[in-house]
Amino acid sequence: MKKYLQAGALLLGALLSQAAGAQGIYGDVNGDGEVNIADANEVVKVILGEEVPVSPGDESDSVAVTVFDTDVAARHYYRIPAIVQIADGRLLAIADDRHNSDSDIGGNRGIDIVGSYSADAGKTWGGTFIIANGNARDNGFNNSHGDAAAVVDRETGKLLIMCASGRQGFLASTLQDPLLVGRYTSDDSGVTWTGSEVTSDIYGIFADYPEVNALFFSSGRICQSSRIKRGEYYRIYSAVDGPMGVGCLVLYSDDLGQTWHALGGPGARPTVAPFGDEAKIEELPNGNVLLSCRSKQTATSGRLFNIYDYVTATWGEMAVSNDPESGTYSEDCSCNGELLIVPAVRNSDGRRLHVALQSVPRGKGRQRVSIYYKELLDETDYDQPADFSWGWKCYQVTGNYSAYSTMVSLTDGKIAFLHEDCNDNEGSTSAYDLIFQKLSLRTITGGRYTAIKQK
Repeated sequence: MKKYLQAGALLLGALLSQAAGAQGIYGDVNGDGEVNIADANEVVKVILGEEVPVSPGDESDSVAVTVFDTDVAARHYYRIPAIVQIADGRLLAIADDRHNSDSDIGGNRGIDIVGSYSADAGKTWGGTFIIANGNARDNGFNNSHGDAAAVVDRETGKLLIMCASGRQGFLASTLQDPLLVGRYTSDDSGVTWTGSEVTSDIYGIFADYPEVNALFFSSGRICQSSRIKRGEYYRIYSAVDGPMGVGCLVLYSDDLGQTWHALGGPGARPTVAPFGDEAKIEELPNGNVLLSCRSKQTATSGRLFNIYDYVTATWGEMAVSNDPESGTYSEDCSCNGELLIVPAVRNSDGRRLHVALQSVPRGKGRQRVSIYYKELLDETDYDQPADFSWGWKCYQVTGNYSAYSTMVSLTDGKIAFLHEDCNDNEGSTSAYDLIFQKLSLRTITGGRYTAIKQK
């Protein structure tokens, strides 16, 4: 016990010695706006294995707020959520505005990507504005834009959206007439956007693999590394959905989306065809890359997981997580969700660890969007893809018909969650609204864990 007290005293002294400059070892741990003795006490409690107290704010989750309200009569069908927290702290919610029906590009014309801001942590939202303008009369790149995948660079605050574009649908895409790829950027927190077509750049990655004749970036959150930085930017990762015989692919960029490369090489196939489909990416605590993929085969249920190991520079063996009791189970439902890993404290004993979150409709079919969660105590909990086949618990977000969802960690330690929801429980799912909730990790996990604020 003596050595732990000595360690705590040394840490306390180091923290206090730096408090004047607000640069403590762990910074403002207790969130009171200062680096002080209270922060040092919190750190010592973790070292000694005691539970870290939670501020009352961790219990006050927001109620469900409609951000994008589908209006069938006005022919505004909102689909496919993405959300980011921009540099000034505001939230930016992003969606497709599908004017003729809820169909994807190819079965629809004139789809826009639209946004809405919240300046009060999601309690209220401003009017809808256009980020990428689709023109049904245009036969080329600007016919439609949708399925936005978004990220805000943590240092520069620059915004990036990768999207599907044009008039050709995914299932009909060929190398001669492909589903197009768009890139939209903003340097002023989304006030103005610059868009360009990058179809040849992305398909060109797979030039030696002509079977990759259709692709689009999986919507929602683009993952940014906390470890790998090449030049001005930290590395970003995104999953790309390829055709049936290829499955999902994973790309990375070291220049915030100006150029992209295949993780593991253009011949890498992280999922076993024909199961691979839309997927999400997250960085593991050791810097390796976790893939969570939807299955095209609804009988498979659940999610498909794989890990890219930077030491071996290879993908592992795909694992299926579909056990109804401990897997990321979804009954008769093929749909994408979001993958997120957050640093946390285990409230039973104060241990610092990570918690993996995976949102998905539980089914039957596209309903009951839920968030699965799993403790990652140390590297033995995430060194193999099979580690993600089991050990999941579940929190139900909605009991309604519901489909795509996304989430991001906020600077206050909460989680911004945006999902498609349809309260017409007679069976219609053609009129999703996009619903926002601000959730605490304590709520999602039934009080088991408390998120640690990100610096």
